[in-house]
Amino acid sequence: MPEHSDGQLAFDFDAMAREDARARLDEWEGAPLGLTRDYFTPARFDEAFEHWKFLNGSLGSWKRSHMWHREGWNGAGTEFGEHRGEIFGAELSPEDGHEGPGGMLTQMICEPCDWHVIAEDDNTAVEAWHDHAVPGWRELPVLPAAIRVRDGGATLSKLAMKWITERYPQHMQVPGAPIITERSSPGTRHVHHYSPWGGYDLSHTALERPAAPEVSSRAPRRELPPFVPASPSGQSRQAGPDLSR
Repeated sequence: MPEHSDGQLAFDFDAMAREDARARLDEWEGAPLGLTRDYFTPARFDEAFEHWKFLNGSLGSWKRSHMWHREGWNGAGTEFGEHRGEIFGAELSPEDGHEGPGGMLTQMICEPCDWHVIAEDDNTAVEAWHDHAVPGWRELPVLPAAIRVRDGGATLSKLAMKWITERYPQHMQVPGAPIITERSSPGTRHVHHYSPWGGYDLSHTALERPAAPEVSSRAPRRELPPFVPASPSGQSRQAGPDLSR
C-alpha cells in the first residue's frame, strides 16, 4: 500500500468531501449559489459564498460566482440603535473570454428589520440604509471643507471635532451616528467607521439626491423591484477609503 504524507491525506480527504458535496447539490438549503435578489441574512450569504468556494475554488471567485460577498475594506457592519447595516457586493463581469453584462452591484442589509436594498453603487445603498435606520440624517450640518477634517488616518482633527460636537444634536452623537463632510470629486465615497462615533462619514453630495422610496421590509421577497446592472461609466469600487482631504 503506497505511503501518504499528512499533506497528501488531507488533500485526498478534501477532494473526497468536495466531490461528495457536488453530488449532493440538490440538498443544499442555504442561499442560492449564484446571484439572487431575494433577502437572506448576512450569515446565510457568508455561508453560501464559502460553500461555493469550497466546491469551485477561491481563485477569481467574485467574478466566477456572481455571488454576494463582503469586501475586506468594508469591515464590520454599522450599528445605530436597533439597526445594523452590513454591505455586500456582487460582480457581474463575465469570466475571461465570455460575454456578460459587466458592472457591479451593492446590497445593504439590515438584519434586525428583514430589510435590504440593492443598488448600482455603494453610495446609493449606504444612503438608502441611512434613510431607513437614521431618521433626520439629511438635516445634519455639513462640516465645511475649509476645516481640515483629519490630520492623518481616521481620527478627526481637534477643530473638526469641536465644530461637530457644538453643532450636532445630542441624539446624533451616539454610537453609529454619521457625520456629513463637504467633499470634492473624486473623493466623494461614503466611508464606514469614519465618524467620531463609529458611523459613516458621508459626503455632502448625498444631499444633492432625494431619498429613494422606501421598500416595505415585510414585502414578499420576489416582489422587490428588479435591479439594473451598472454601466461601465458608473461609480467604480476602490480598495479603501476615498477621502481627498
